[in-house]
Amino acid sequence: MVKALIIGLNTFRETLRLKSYQIILIFALLLLGSSQLFSFLTPEEQLKMIKDVSLSGIEIFAALLAIFTAMTSLRNEFETNTISTLLSKPLRRSEFILGKFIGSVLAITLSVILMAAVFSTLILIKQHSLEAGLFSATFLIWAEMLVIVALTLAVAAFASTAFTLIFVLFLFLTGHLTGYGLELAQQAKNPLLQALTKIFYKVIPNFENFAIRDEIA
Repeated sequence: MVKALIIGLNTFRETLRLKSYQIILIFALLLLGSSQLFSFLTPEEQLKMIKDVSLSGIEIFAALLAIFTAMTSLRNEFETNTISTLLSKPLRRSEFILGKFIGSVLAITLSVILMAAVFSTLILIKQHSLEAGLFSATFLIWAEMLVIVALTLAVAAFASTAFTLIFVLFLFLTGHLTGYGLELAQQAKNPLLQALTKIFYKVIPNFENFAIRDEIA
C-alpha cells in the first residue's frame, strides 16, 4: 500500500504539470464564472440557469479531466517504457495500477473542489446561502468521476490512447442515455429491440444514477 501511495503522489504531481489538465481546468473555471452573463433573465430564472449550467459544466469538464488524467498517466508509462523499469523492481502490478488510480483521483478531487468553489461563490452572490443539495450533487459528480477513472485505467491498460479516449467517452455519453433508451424501447413494443436495449442497460454503467442536477435546479 505504501508503494501505491508513493506512485499515486508522483502521478498527482505529474498530472498537475500536464498542459491538457491545466487548459481544461482553466477553461472550466472561466466557463463557470461566465454564468453571470445570464443577467438578462429574472433573478429566479438566473439562479436556476446558474445551477443547471454550473452542475452540468462541472460534470462534463470533470469527466474530460478524469479521462485525460487517467489515460495519460498510464499510457505515458507504456510509451516511454518506464513501466518495464518500475515492474522490474519489487512492485506488484496491482500496486502500480492502484497508485495510478490514487494519483488520478487526487487530481480529479482537486479540480472538482476548485470548480465547486467557483460555483458556490456564484450561488452565494445570488442568494447569500448554500443548499445542502448542492453539496450532494457535487459529491455525486465526484463519485461518478471515480468510476470514469477506473474505467479509463482498465481500458488504457491494453488499448491505444485513441481507442481509450473514444471508448470511454462513448461509455460516458451512452451511460447517461441508457435509461431513456430503455423507456423508448419499451414504448416501441419490439421484442428484439427491447432485448438488445436491456443488454446494453445492464452492461453499460448508468451514470444518470449520479445526476440530481435537475432536482437541485
